[in-house]
Amino acid sequence: VTLAIAVVLAASAALAVMYTGLFNVATNWEDPAWLRWVLVTTRESSIERRSQAFQAPDNLSDPQRIERGFAAYRDMCALCHILPGKESTPLARGLNPSPPDLTKGGGHMSDTETFWVVKNGIRMTGMPAWHPSHSDGELWDIVAFLKALPAMRAEDIGVLQRRFPSPAGSGAETAHADSLH
Repeated sequence: VTLAIAVVLAASAALAVMYTGLFNVATNWEDPAWLRWVLVTTRESSIERRSQAFQAPDNLSDPQRIERGFAAYRDMCALCHILPGKESTPLARGLNPSPPDLTKGGGHMSDTETFWVVKNGIRMTGMPAWHPSHSDGELWDIVAFLKALPAMRAEDIGVLQRRFPSPAGSGAETAHADSLH
C-alpha cells in the first residue's frame, strides 16, 4: 500500500510539473546542480554503453583523414563549436547546455564515444545526428580531426582553410564570419 501511494504521489507530482508549467524550459535558465548532475550522468552513461558497439579505425592520425575531417567540421560543426582563434557564434552563445569547446579536447571521451555522439547526436542539446546525411567513414574523419584539434593553433587552421576553401556561400563559414561583425 505504501509503495502504491508513493507511486501515485510521484506520478501526480510529475504531472503537476508537466501541466502547470513549473519547469522553466527557457535556454537562459540554468539547471540546478542536482538536475545538471542527473542529466550529465545519464548522458555519459548512455554514450559509454552504446559506443561499445563500435571500433575505431587504425588510421585516425592519417593527415588526409584529418584534413577531410577539418573540411567537414568547418562546414557542419564550427557554427556551434569554435575553431582556434575564433569567437563563439551567436547561435552557440544561445544554446543551453553550451556546446563544448573542442579545441581543448574531448575531455574523457574515447574515440568510439566521440564517433557515437557525432553519428547519433544528443537529444535536447542542439547536437544533431549526422548519420542520416554522412557515411561512417566521413564521420570517422571528423573524429580524426577532433583528435588532432587540441594541438592545433589558429595558424594551423588558417593553413587548412587556405588548402581547403569552403564552398562559396557555405552556411557555416558565412554565419561564422557574420557573427564576428
